[in-house]
Amino acid sequence: MSLKQHIAIVGGGWAGLAAAIELCKHGHTITLFESSPQLGGRARSIEWNDITLDNGQHLMLGAYQQMLECLNTIQADVKSLFKQLPHRMLILDAQTGSSAFDLQLPTYPAPLHLLFGVLNTPSLSVKEKLLLLLRFNKLLNTTITTDMNVTEWLSQAKLPARYIKNLLEPVCLAALTTHPNEASARAFQNVLQQTFNAPAEFTDLLIPTTDLNQVFPALAKEYILQQGGEIKTRHKVQQLQIEGSCIKSITVNDEVLCFDQVILAASPAASAKLLEKLQPCRNISLQINRLKYEPVATLYLHFKQAVSLPCPMTGIINGISNWVFERSLSGNDHLLAVVISAQGPHLEMPEENLVKTVYAELKHIINPLPELLKSKLIIEKRATFQCHPGVDNNRPGIDTGLSNLKLCGDYVYIEENNQPGLPSTLEGALCSGVKCAKSIVSKHN
Repeated sequence: MSLKQHIAIVGGGWAGLAAAIELCKHGHTITLFESSPQLGGRARSIEWNDITLDNGQHLMLGAYQQMLECLNTIQADVKSLFKQLPHRMLILDAQTGSSAFDLQLPTYPAPLHLLFGVLNTPSLSVKEKLLLLLRFNKLLNTTITTDMNVTEWLSQAKLPARYIKNLLEPVCLAALTTHPNEASARAFQNVLQQTFNAPAEFTDLLIPTTDLNQVFPALAKEYILQQGGEIKTRHKVQQLQIEGSCIKSITVNDEVLCFDQVILAASPAASAKLLEKLQPCRNISLQINRLKYEPVATLYLHFKQAVSLPCPMTGIINGISNWVFERSLSGNDHLLAVVISAQGPHLEMPEENLVKTVYAELKHIINPLPELLKSKLIIEKRATFQCHPGVDNNRPGIDTGLSNLKLCGDYVYIEENNQPGLPSTLEGALCSGVKCAKSIVSKHN
């Protein structure tokens, strides 16, 4: 017979919502507290000129199995939420508009999809293709004993320079939100293995047909409420009180409340601030505070006429822009979203100059480019943790040392046997939330 618990979840981002769903599924009672007016955390929707936008573009792949499982649990119509497309990595030159690299992965089982994708790549000679396949396969499957930065790791592999500069480095920046000369080789190898050594459908792109709020937070909220859970937005958890080795109570909006279990699913900074006041958890707070962060800038461009790209997600090199996304599938065919990841000169540019620079780059790859009507720049200053070599040493685990307090979030290390942790992604957040919830369920069933 299972013992049902009343559990407080602090934070209504994707990790906290995933934990809530898993706990509700097993019959526990949850109360979720979110300090802001809306759910979603760093992956949420905003309103601009009567258009619903996302605060950033989040790449979703068929490898996001935890996301798909969560959506199935809450009985979401996955086929209507996403357009599933074969993976294509088209990288264009911002100065000329020419194709720098075009890798299309057919829906064959691994490793045949990579084999045929590379053989059909027009920018490589036959010799380069054969060398690439042999050396890239070795790169993917050789264990990295001592972590290093991605630039150093790739230079040792003797891959074609064009493949590194025009494909792997842009993919590294997109996947880890960290420049290759600062990024963890172990983490990047893990990402590449999930893409190229996995079943063919794992490499498919999942393009949302609606805004991020409708993809998950709104559906999660509906499910949690249906299961008898409570969701309280604009409720800030100010303090945790301990007694012995347990959390005795929490203070929310100046009210003291008691729960059987508490899950901290807030941002790393907010969680560290709560933990530093608890003597048994101060080392965890110090550990979290050693994490560094990277920004992500998303520039929305609203054109006079509908505009389309050669590929719904197109990479750009030799410019300010990193990736540009169509928004037509989500009902905004006059919009493009340009993403610029991590630190860079764009952060020092006046917004007007940034818009002009990006527009000039897009003119090279879209012909004709319609007249620009409006633009909206969104910068998440702490969008992700910096995924540098050895970063997993600064990531806390789920357990805190207090018997009824646990952590979850994309920054929490959830792997076992010293495996590289997932980078700061929606899938990482969901995996963390579910694993945290399961650790509670397993003890009370």
